[in-house]
Amino acid sequence: MKNLFDLTGKVALITGASSGMGKAIAEIIGLHGATVIISSNDEKECIATQTAFQNKGIKAFAIPCDVSKKEEIDALVFQGEEKAGTIAILINCVGIAIPGSFLDIDSENFEKTMQINLENAIYLTQKVIPNMQVQKDGVIIYLASLSSVRGNKNLGLYGISKAGLAQLARNLAVEFGPDNIRVNAISPGVIDTEFAKPLTQNPEVMEKRILLTPLRRIGKVEEVAGMALLLASKAGGFISGQNIIIDGGTTISDGN
Repeated sequence: MKNLFDLTGKVALITGASSGMGKAIAEIIGLHGATVIISSNDEKECIATQTAFQNKGIKAFAIPCDVSKKEEIDALVFQGEEKAGTIAILINCVGIAIPGSFLDIDSENFEKTMQINLENAIYLTQKVIPNMQVQKDGVIIYLASLSSVRGNKNLGLYGISKAGLAQLARNLAVEFGPDNIRVNAISPGVIDTEFAKPLTQNPEVMEKRILLTPLRRIGKVEEVAGMALLLASKAGGFISGQNIIIDGGTTISDGN
């Protein structure tokens, strides 16, 4: 029982890992024994994160990657497995949110959102699944969003792309479950990150949101990271095809 969260010997690739929830997830995965491949499009922060992790005793490699470019994804997987070994855990934490009404959606914003939030995840997953099949061992986690399960008049396009990730998790869980590959999504509510500052720094929006959240606060990155650790480890070994909501109870609240 004491080894349920032990990831010793595993190699984990985490995209969007140089800040926010991605960084917290990479850290907790590394602290529990995995070798982590840190990736984002910010080379300077990737290297700084690698150094910080290594100072904590985490075996880490930084490989910057612009996920909008397939050739960089190819290089990420090749270099990652060359440096660290076969990837057993893939955690996709990349995302952009372009606000606006449904009537504001144009082809440029649509294509950019879908490419960064969904298409890159599909392509990257296609690159790592074959080796997971050979090993008969794999975990894939997508960082979706609360927007994937509820309507939103200002972030509708973002929500559509994140709902695609949740459905991708279900599809892959069914197709590759016989290969002992588990696939899940995590859908956080408002978490205290740089990404969420347009919300968290708006007192009017936050007052309303807090009143709609039974725990009466926003979430912390470590609370999302903890769920990722569960899903990546033996402790979550019978969980697959799920979209797990971490929102302090916002979606179940009646507003009282």
